[in-house]
Amino acid sequence: MPREDRQLVDALARGFAILECLSRARKPLGNGEISTIVDLPPSTVSRLTHSLTVLGYIRRSPSQRTYELTPKNLILGYPVLAGMSLLDRARPYLKSISEQTGETVTLAVRDGLYSTFMEVVQGVNLVAVRLATGGRLRLAVSASGIAMVASLPEKEKRSVATRIRADIARRGEDPTVFNSALEECEATDVAVVRNTWQKGIGGVAVALQIQGELAALTIPVATGSVGEESMRSTLTDALQEAAAAISPSYDSQPG
Repeated sequence: MPREDRQLVDALARGFAILECLSRARKPLGNGEISTIVDLPPSTVSRLTHSLTVLGYIRRSPSQRTYELTPKNLILGYPVLAGMSLLDRARPYLKSISEQTGETVTLAVRDGLYSTFMEVVQGVNLVAVRLATGGRLRLAVSASGIAMVASLPEKEKRSVATRIRADIARRGEDPTVFNSALEECEATDVAVVRNTWQKGIGGVAVALQIQGELAALTIPVATGSVGEESMRSTLTDALQEAAAAISPSYDSQPG
């Protein structure tokens, strides 16, 4: 949230930043590591990790020098998943696409400048890309992220795209790939990326919306085994058919 928001409670925001930091790390972290990642003074991090430990959201690892998340965090997440009608409707189609193609198929939602995988069906192909439910990728480098940004209302799209470009600049990266992929997706309603997130990895995605929930169906692929032509034909067709079945408004989405 914007720092100038007078209603923002800094301590609460910082606490959540630490929880998100530990979630993304997927391993125990010490106060020093957390301090560096969230850009907060060590003394502040120490007080916050102590408070989160007392509240039961994190715990000290056996070494007593690092912290990790506890199952209590699931209390916050499960009701969200249970209430997502989109997830319930999408799940059988994810499985069907994966069975047809042998590739991993995911349902992703936007979380700030990240795309979060709410559901993942792992592919059976030996070179199928492995992703984890709850994992995240930056909007700028993921097919799912670009598809969702392209499907936002125009004013919100401009705002989010500006933030993404600022983040790209801060990282010292070239915005050309993001700009080109976004422009193409706006014209075709399909996002195709290759070797943007990681060399050898690509993805194709389409966005869909149902009952106010914006999401993306995505197939990540190993670019050494799956050519761009297949991504734009067979895999795109499978995603579009599924999106049309899941979301009655899919065909009328703005591109």
